[in-house]
Amino acid sequence: MSTTWFRAVDVTEAQRARWDAEDSGRLVQLMREERGWTRTRLAKLAGTSHAELASFEMGRTVPAQPLLVRYLNALGYHGRQ
Repeated sequence: MSTTWFRAVDVTEAQRARWDAEDSGRLVQLMREERGWTRTRLAKLAGTSHAELASFEMGRTVPAQPLLVRYLNALGYHGRQ
C-alpha cells in the first residue's frame, strides 16, 4: 500500500510541546485518579499547590522537570534505577 498521499502536517515545536504538556498532565491525572487521590493529596505529597497541579492536569501550564518528577515520584513511579 502506498502512502504517498500522506504528507506530514507542519507542526511547530511550540505545538509539539503543547501536545506533550497536555499528555503529561493527563497522564498524571489518570495515575492520580487510579489511586483514588484528590489533587490536594498529590499536591501536598509533591510539595506544591492544588492550583498548580490543577493547572498542569488541565494542560494550561507545564511544570519544570523537577516538579514533574516530584509528581511522578509521589505517585510511586520512580523510573529506571
